Amino acid sequence: MNDAMNMNDAVNTNSEHTDTDNAMDSQTPWTSWGKTVEHDFHIDEGELHLAFNPFGDIRSIRVGDIQISQYQPSVHDSAISGMWLRRRHGSDLAVIPLTGTHAGQSGESAAQFVCSEHCARWSGQGLGVRWEVTLRPIMNVPQGIADLSGKGCSWVWNARIKPIDGSSVDPDDDWDLVSAQDVALAPVEQALTSEPYISQYVAFHEERNDTSGSVVSARQTMSCAPQLPLLVSTIAEGTAAYLTDGFDFYGNQARLGSEPQALRDADWSGGHINQYEFAMIALLSQAKRIDKAGAEWNQIFVFNPDYRGEMADASNAFAEVDTLEDVLRSCVSEPEPDTEEIARSAGTASPTHASHVAHSSHETHPDAGHPASLLATARGINADVLSDEQLRSLVGGSIISPEYGDHSRLLSYFAEDATHVVSGAKELAVARSHGQVLLSGGEFDPELPVLAATTYAPGVFASHIVLGNTNMNRLVSVQRNALNLLRSQGIRILVRLDGEWRVLQVPSAFIMHLGGSRWVYRIGELVLDVMTTANVGDNGLDIRFTASQPVEAMLTVDIEEPTQWYARSTEHGVIFAPAWDSAAFKQYPGLSYAFEAEHAQCGSDDALFADAHADVRKASSGLPQHGGVFTFTMIDRRELHLAVTASVSGAQEAQDLADRMIQQPIDIARVLQEHNRRIAGFDDELHVDGTGRLSEFNILIPWFVQNALVHFLSPHGLEQYSGAAWGTRDVLQGPLEMELAFGHFSGAREILLKVFAHQNSDGSLPQWFMFDAYSSMYQKDAHGDIPVWPLMAMGEYLSASGDYDILSQEQPFLDDAGKATVIQHLERILSYIENHRVPGTKLFSYGNGDWDDTLQPAQESMKKNMASSWTIALLHQASLMLASQLKSAGLAELAARFVAEAETIEAAFPKDFILDDVIAGYVNFTEQGPQPIIHPTDKRTGLQYRLIPMTRSIISGLLTPAQVEGHLRLIQDNLHYPDGVRLMNKPARFADGVPLYFKRAEQAANVGREIGLMYTHAHIRYSEALATLGKDSLVDELLRISPVGQFSRLGTSEIRQRNCYFASSDADFPDRYEAARDWDRLRGDTERPVGVRGGWRVYSSGPGIYLRQLVQHVFGLQIEAARIVIDPVLAVEDDGTSIGVRLFGAERSIRYHVRNDDTPVIVLADGKALSGNYQQLPYRQGGLVLDAAQLGDAKEIDVTVGAKRSTIGR
Repeated sequence: MNDAMNMNDAVNTNSEHTDTDNAMDSQTPWTSWGKTVEHDFHIDEGELHLAFNPFGDIRSIRVGDIQISQYQPSVHDSAISGMWLRRRHGSDLAVIPLTGTHAGQSGESAAQFVCSEHCARWSGQGLGVRWEVTLRPIMNVPQGIADLSGKGCSWVWNARIKPIDGSSVDPDDDWDLVSAQDVALAPVEQALTSEPYISQYVAFHEERNDTSGSVVSARQTMSCAPQLPLLVSTIAEGTAAYLTDGFDFYGNQARLGSEPQALRDADWSGGHINQYEFAMIALLSQAKRIDKAGAEWNQIFVFNPDYRGEMADASNAFAEVDTLEDVLRSCVSEPEPDTEEIARSAGTASPTHASHVAHSSHETHPDAGHPASLLATARGINADVLSDEQLRSLVGGSIISPEYGDHSRLLSYFAEDATHVVSGAKELAVARSHGQVLLSGGEFDPELPVLAATTYAPGVFASHIVLGNTNMNRLVSVQRNALNLLRSQGIRILVRLDGEWRVLQVPSAFIMHLGGSRWVYRIGELVLDVMTTANVGDNGLDIRFTASQPVEAMLTVDIEEPTQWYARSTEHGVIFAPAWDSAAFKQYPGLSYAFEAEHAQCGSDDALFADAHADVRKASSGLPQHGGVFTFTMIDRRELHLAVTASVSGAQEAQDLADRMIQQPIDIARVLQEHNRRIAGFDDELHVDGTGRLSEFNILIPWFVQNALVHFLSPHGLEQYSGAAWGTRDVLQGPLEMELAFGHFSGAREILLKVFAHQNSDGSLPQWFMFDAYSSMYQKDAHGDIPVWPLMAMGEYLSASGDYDILSQEQPFLDDAGKATVIQHLERILSYIENHRVPGTKLFSYGNGDWDDTLQPAQESMKKNMASSWTIALLHQASLMLASQLKSAGLAELAARFVAEAETIEAAFPKDFILDDVIAGYVNFTEQGPQPIIHPTDKRTGLQYRLIPMTRSIISGLLTPAQVEGHLRLIQDNLHYPDGVRLMNKPARFADGVPLYFKRAEQAANVGREIGLMYTHAHIRYSEALATLGKDSLVDELLRISPVGQFSRLGTSEIRQRNCYFASSDADFPDRYEAARDWDRLRGDTERPVGVRGGWRVYSSGPGIYLRQLVQHVFGLQIEAARIVIDPVLAVEDDGTSIGVRLFGAERSIRYHVRNDDTPVIVLADGKALSGNYQQLPYRQGGLVLDAAQLGDAKEIDVTVGAKRSTIGR
């Protein structure tokens, strides 16, 4: 499921739960956690809303319901946007921030912030000059800009500098201004669901003119569709360079707490467009030399809520000198307050109705309130670099699969039990910060809410802490920025070193276990160690901070939506319960979270609003005074121990569990081993013996099982942190196929029954649905292929389990139309398909799309008149498989209807879908006859080949052997690349994000995920097609996408995390236009190969289907209820491979003997030859079918097989 969930979707207010109501707990009274949350200062002019925190950081820019800015920093964060002044003296470059928490840093005096009705002002002095920055709305927009802004609005930043009285400024110094503004241009709710996703649909364009230099425009192409919000900006006095992505502006070094890297780059090489996942307009002014009169810069922003013109025209509107001068004259102005007025107003103004509010980042007026939060201002602790020997010594046992960087320095390795060790140097090299999702409880039942937490290497010791629904029940905030720019989010730790409070950031090493994360910080002789462990058996997290010598430490916890929670103090911590008017309370009235600490005092966030050298023992306890953060403070001790627990059965249960975890601390080593045992128990203890190429799977299997369980039990990922639901298509692939692969038939059965319970009475199904108490939340409109998946899944399940009793099981309908048996559910799905034909045919229509979410139809007529070749092939396979099982169950009449559906497809496919020996991606049925789309004859889209209809047609057996050979050649010649197969031979057209044929494919500006075309899921299905054909390249293709060893096999692979599933391999093109021009640079033999980077992580059905290919096809173990099909697909180089696995309750060793011929499968059990029937397959010799009883208690199984059993390509 790719659609992010929405916190504002409707919820069912009729709770069916009888959990203990937290309101009834007769202890310390509950207090509204949100009553003391921070207040913003703001400017409102028409629909324009500019909000600031008390320290001058921009919190948000909004026009109506459109969020202009992307991130919303809290009062404990410094802003991501801002302005900086630079002075260049020869080769020396000095920088000073002009706005926000850090304004005036390195300056000669305090900086001040003032906010009034029409203007925000920052002022101070540094670098030998006085400076003042103002931000004002534009009231009377000049005609040239008015034509651009439409019903939108404009605002202007003005920056002035002047030499300090009595000081001299070198006349040869060059001065320039740097500005940065993060960009969303999306409805507020969507802007906060997934910032990386929103950024992928912000298209940038730059035009240069003689008046203002570079003018940058940004347009949101999807979130507001069909409206196209536009933002344009330039510096009126001249823009010398620009950047469009925060990764380029800040750089990975920002994780160290350092200033943006672009500030130390003299000229940005003129700048460039980069469409990645941190949308930003960053501008560098033309340099000036100043005299005693000083200098001035004006940055103009113009917003249009719906601009349909060319983006180049929008930028060119700034080319006229008169227009720019008119803009500057149009700014609202007001009298300049003097310094005394500022200080006086700072001490007396009400935070909620302030006309002027001042703040000094260094010295504060006695009544001006707190200095800025330590989370925003404290220097980071960035640990020492470890030697290779020190890095190796962190985990006992042998070193597996080491990765080396420059100068042969060790970057990462694996150890026993798939533990992964990463150096701090590697963390600073990757674009996506190392992280993992931890699951506590240890259960594999989706009916039981699981406690999840996400950790990241740069000092995010837990974030996104949630029990159950990952959207609605979320308590601790999500870490939203990959560069760690918002340091309040999640759980953080500060340590006082040499009298100064410092924040733990990038460690010397980050260690990931299947059930825990560990950070090691070596700072000279001091060693700090943090371990976050997910408990097994209970929903709890154990967080332990230890130091090699006594220290002062402060642990902070950030609550994401403070107004949605009530809190209650306990002796050693605090308990949370959902507010009575919250969605969580309506569905889970007993939901509770408890935080209990040992050797630490629980207090408010007062301790954070002190200077870096403050004594935190003077801080108050109780609720946070400014934001949703509370603290645990430890004084002169070596260890701080925090327990985080959760329950849906009331606060007392959560508190009792937390008390128990503190009083009887878990044995971390034992718990980690228990996680390993549970994962091994799930995957039948499958492992490869020896050190051959297949031994890489020993590392991959446990991590992919863990990732697949996250997708199944706690749906979210590291980048896609809004999830919570099951995608109908997704859950019937990854989770169900993994359950079947390992013989967990009861788990597969429950998935199917839950899906049928979410079917509509007309036979349709939702695109996604909440599978817990929030079941009233779902997406009714679904892609055209969605009804096919329950048919496919039921056929696979019945074939493996023989559980025909499920067919008589009664399940409800989602639209409250009573109950019906599963047989009747299947009948209604088939009737739905029969009632949604392409006019004039008997073919299932395309509807709202198919598996490729990016190819949703842009034209309404396409939904009815078009058919997807892939969906039709899938329906063919599902119909035949299900018909066979229904016939065996005695349901001949229904089976005959499915057979008829398959026969209709078999007759139409070669005639309507294969033209000139090439399967069309789609076929549009017109009065002139079938018209292929994505085909060599398709002149409209310009796309020739589409992968998934080819692979699914092979898997479903729809093609003749000659057609199979032809399409394998087409795939190899046009779709196969060094990092995997791509969905099409090139990306869809892109015209600044305006769609013509397909949504998303023509809207996304970023060359990633499905847009970059190498979607890992589709590569796995390509591998399945190879297995269907018996091709000995199967293992090559599965290893091709293994993150464990990809770095050693693929020269263009950019450095990335190695122990998680990547949903895509993204070509590192800066934008869609360069990708279209230079697509062939992805080929391995090009002179200028382009790199490929890892896409989004963890949350996907991919790990589950990958594991199925590994178990059923590579190792050839197709487990059924009372029999097994042994059908390995291996290469000759895998001869002698031996694996261990638990089959039918017994531990067994299987040794493979691979011959370079077409020898059929031969099986010996403890030396005795076993006889059975061979499967009948369309393109090769099938596997040997054996009864489970034939294996008996045999310990040693030998399998002999030929590597050339395929009849294709001989």
